[in-house]
Amino acid sequence: MNTRIKAFHQTFEKYRLDAFLVTEESNVTYLSGYTGTESYLLITPKEKYFLTDFRYLEQAEKELTGFEIVLRTNQSYPAMIYELCRKAGVMRMGFESNRISYQLYSMLSRTLKNIFPVPVPNSIEGLRICKSADEIKQLKSSATIAMQGVRFLQAQLEPGQKEIDIQAKLEYDTKLLGSEKPAFDMIVAAGPGSSMPHAISGQRKVLQNDMVLVDMGVTYKGYRSDLTRCFFIGKIPRLKKKVYDIVKKAQALGIQKAKPGVRIGDVDVACRSFIEKAGYGKYFGHSTGHGVGLEVHEAPGVYAKNDDILKPGMIITVEPGIYLPDQFGVRIEDMVRITSSGNEVLTGDLEK
Repeated sequence: MNTRIKAFHQTFEKYRLDAFLVTEESNVTYLSGYTGTESYLLITPKEKYFLTDFRYLEQAEKELTGFEIVLRTNQSYPAMIYELCRKAGVMRMGFESNRISYQLYSMLSRTLKNIFPVPVPNSIEGLRICKSADEIKQLKSSATIAMQGVRFLQAQLEPGQKEIDIQAKLEYDTKLLGSEKPAFDMIVAAGPGSSMPHAISGQRKVLQNDMVLVDMGVTYKGYRSDLTRCFFIGKIPRLKKKVYDIVKKAQALGIQKAKPGVRIGDVDVACRSFIEKAGYGKYFGHSTGHGVGLEVHEAPGVYAKNDDILKPGMIITVEPGIYLPDQFGVRIEDMVRITSSGNEVLTGDLEK
């Protein structure tokens, strides 16, 4: 954590800050190692304060090193922050302008008085883009649990099962495998429901000759996984097979493109151009992927206009899709780690 704090101190120099308030849960975890909720960090060049209440005191004492824990009692958090800043002689305090709620910002604006709040977007998120060796280890473990859960699902999938029951069983199985919680609301969409990219699993039963789209992920030691597979029940209708093969080839081209030194947007272009040439461009309406780490959706975004460059340590998803309204949708998603010489597909052991 000291290395991360040291890297974060560059923000102080860039924005001429005397202090920085961290409010986003995943960023609190990244800088402090604390894995709970209801907490803020106030960091100065010399001090590191951890603000929380009695409910989380014991957990904080066990997980934190090098932070002074400040408990909220009768004061509001903004009042606590003001007092700490006043004592430290803070004149300019940075805050996560892309993460803070309007309510908290309004309270801070009223409370800070002569302390000037400085909006600083994405300062910590930028540090999180390239993963450390330890983070990669946790993400690989998270991906392994997710893959095994999907294998269990595939072995038990049959007509007559409800989407919501399949989803519940998948969550249960992955918890037995070591998942702390789902990385997000898992999607199990059968038949026409799969044409909605973020469908909500419901009461619909899987029918013979259906296609079932499963988008899932787990959380392991705070790190998320994310993968999507499509399963056919019985015979595979010709159109579904055609669309599936197009998406599968498009994804392969995107993964092939994902190497260090490549413009991130070119991964999207590789997938999208193939789908467009196949005549289905208007049915692929979302970006090709995103970063994965402490959050299931984080930087970098894999979209055509992203001119940033892929670097070793980045972990992205590659997930093109084709969605035919009221018919079906196909999406195939894998987690891809950028290495010094190419890439490693963390979910590549799961059959497509």
